[in-house]
Amino acid sequence: MNQIPHLGRSRIVKAITDANDSDKGFEQGTAMLDAVHFAVIIDAEQAATPAGQSAVLTAVVTAVKCFGSATLVCGDDVALTRRFRLDRTLVEAARLHGAEIAQSIPKDATHVVAIGQADAEDVFVRCWWNGWMSGVLPAFDDEPIGNSDNPLAGIFAGALAVREVFAKALGRRRSIARRATISLWNPWRLNGDQNPPTTLSLPDKLWFVGLGHLGQGFLWSLGFLPVAGCHAVLQDDQIVGKENVATGLLTSSLDFETENHKTRVAARWLEAVGWKTSILERRNFGDLRLTSEDPVIMLMGLDEPAARIAIAKGCHDFVLDAGVGYGAIDFEIAQIRVIPRGVDPETLWSRPAAPKNVDAVLDKPAYREHARKHGNCGTYSLAEASVAVPFVGAAIGALTIAQLLRLAALRPTNQISQVELGTVEAASAGVFNPVPGWGLGGFEFSFA
Repeated sequence: MNQIPHLGRSRIVKAITDANDSDKGFEQGTAMLDAVHFAVIIDAEQAATPAGQSAVLTAVVTAVKCFGSATLVCGDDVALTRRFRLDRTLVEAARLHGAEIAQSIPKDATHVVAIGQADAEDVFVRCWWNGWMSGVLPAFDDEPIGNSDNPLAGIFAGALAVREVFAKALGRRRSIARRATISLWNPWRLNGDQNPPTTLSLPDKLWFVGLGHLGQGFLWSLGFLPVAGCHAVLQDDQIVGKENVATGLLTSSLDFETENHKTRVAARWLEAVGWKTSILERRNFGDLRLTSEDPVIMLMGLDEPAARIAIAKGCHDFVLDAGVGYGAIDFEIAQIRVIPRGVDPETLWSRPAAPKNVDAVLDKPAYREHARKHGNCGTYSLAEASVAVPFVGAAIGALTIAQLLRLAALRPTNQISQVELGTVEAASAGVFNPVPGWGLGGFEFSFA
């Protein structure tokens, strides 16, 4: 199976092959993505800001994983506001994530994302933010970027911009002549709570279960926050597979080649920004008893609803859960749950859907052609797998961490909320949780 060239991006290409009316095979789907020549251009002012840098790096890493390449167009290099691994500058960090560097927009660029001021004639979409507000604007909308101190806003905008390019490449959106913005702090318009505090806190201990597509989205956002010294318990029993390289923001080809555990990938990222980590490489069945030293807040990024319900019934004071759809239509629809201990998780999930009809997927033209070309090698696994695209993990990760910061700030949170990246302004929410009656502790910081 490892010699089949499209396998590395198979879970991304499935967004094309699994579409109900698609007769495109995996090779053709891969070629459609390869035809995108992505470039991101940033002006000198935004290149020196936390939001500008997080937007660039998010756009670069997700574009490289989706389209195979990306170009960063910038003038003078600048120091990173937040260092990762050995990189000290924005250009060094972009190169480490696979970007080419240029002084002008390449002639073969098919889609240009602008951050700050750029020639609208060459731009496909613009990233925009102002504090906790974040999103994308059409090229002709010249509203200036506002407060750029919040890296979560940059992450969300960079991910959403790549989403727009991806949708265009798949033929799902003929034009992005629209404004698509959302408040990360208050995405579901909680009445009477429009202004976040100037000083925030991040709990000093957190437990993570599931370190794939969504779990790495959580960690990507946490890595950009101006804090260090936190302790993360990292739990996952899986070894990196070839398909995880394209879907995981933190995963590299070397992790697959060396059969690295997902926990080690996560630990490498967090330790590089000054966190402490503990590793647990076994499944969580909701059966673990916590000690007084364990984190009381868990962030969960698993696929299987039954497993998530069982874990949410455990001993943590709060569980933050993110889940996305798995098919070619719903892969960018997300639900975020904030579940206090004492709330029955069974009430926050609908009845389990019928098992996936793998035989129906296998009967699609793309899978019949794959089976013919490759002697059925890996065809069933491809049909059974879900769609997973890295910009979704990045965007939902930023939204989830924003809700973690709300929780730590003793502000209202929702037990369940939903957002679709294609229509972020239509996010919806359910029942409010009571405000915690005690502080959750942690490291204080501000974005100013």
